[in-house]
Amino acid sequence: MTETTGIARIRTIRAGAPQLLLNHGVTDNAASLSAAHRHWRSHYDVTSIDARGHGVSPHFNPAELSDPIGVMVKDLITILEGRQHDTAVILIGHSMGGAVCAAAAASRPDLVDALVLEDPAWLSESQRTAYSDEGPTLAARMAWIADHPDEALTENRKSYPAWDVEESCAWLQAKIQVDRDFIHTGVVSPATFWAETASALVTPTLLVTSDGDDVLIGPSRLEEVQALGNARIRTAMVPGASHCVRRDRSEGFYAVCDSFLKEVAS
Repeated sequence: MTETTGIARIRTIRAGAPQLLLNHGVTDNAASLSAAHRHWRSHYDVTSIDARGHGVSPHFNPAELSDPIGVMVKDLITILEGRQHDTAVILIGHSMGGAVCAAAAASRPDLVDALVLEDPAWLSESQRTAYSDEGPTLAARMAWIADHPDEALTENRKSYPAWDVEESCAWLQAKIQVDRDFIHTGVVSPATFWAETASALVTPTLLVTSDGDDVLIGPSRLEEVQALGNARIRTAMVPGASHCVRRDRSEGFYAVCDSFLKEVAS
């Protein structure tokens, strides 16, 4: 499915059910959301999205690379504008996808009924600089994975034993597909500072994070989010996970998300 944007999607249609639109992180794809898609498809109309530059969606042209995340936000808004809004529309996003979802909801709250943000790329200045500096190295890593898929998959399975094999294979597929020119930029979040977006949200929002070494939010930055005083944002800590909470601690992740979704989807 591509419709007017050219953005590829995997959809399980469930007529009359609340709609979930799942958005992945940088270098992932819609297939890497397979476990989440499967978890929710029995009760929701679920769409997993290949962001631009990822999966089988179009790569960026040179002009778009000046603001690639802004282009992703526009893509998501276009998809939302094409949806019937007769049932609740809920955006769920991990990392980069979470930042894109939040920016779209802040810009067009009329199109979104709720948000679930899994350790979103609401970056501090030091995190933004680190991503930017690492862009060329990460692009080279993607090229290595494409040339050595068997070794890369073996490394993934050793590093992340809690992941479903299905998701590890999707992880590999996504690394081979990703637009390396985009990865080279090191841009994974909107140009607008995260606190401005978070403060502007009027949509009920659940932010889920953990305490692993590579998390972007974590306990300390949860305090920054809470200090904004936006009553529409609630937070949840699922301990013992990495940046990808749903893969490492799936039971805890889905427990907090399902409770929130049941509340906001009615």
